[in-house]
Amino acid sequence: MDAHGQTSDKLKSYVERLERLLDESDALKDSIKDLRTEIKGDGFNVKAVERIVAFRRNKDAADKEAEFINDVILYAHVTGTPLDVVTPDAESEDAGEPKE
Repeated sequence: MDAHGQTSDKLKSYVERLERLLDESDALKDSIKDLRTEIKGDGFNVKAVERIVAFRRNKDAADKEAEFINDVILYAHVTGTPLDVVTPDAESEDAGEPKE
């Protein structure tokens, strides 16, 4: 098989994958629309449910960020690497002291 044939096969593969993903995306959009209709039909506020989902998704991101920060602090402690970190307790103590 020549280079042209390989390029053609690769492009065809990309096109088929993209078509398949777009079909799956359309199916998901239809499922989401059906779910919103079901939520509304059961008497719930769709916008409120969407806000709850958004909050929960952001909470997951915040949890991952907190876990990462804890890992960095633990790593720094284990390796003896100094961190220039201000803890919330130190901030509140500094707030009460007059500046020179």
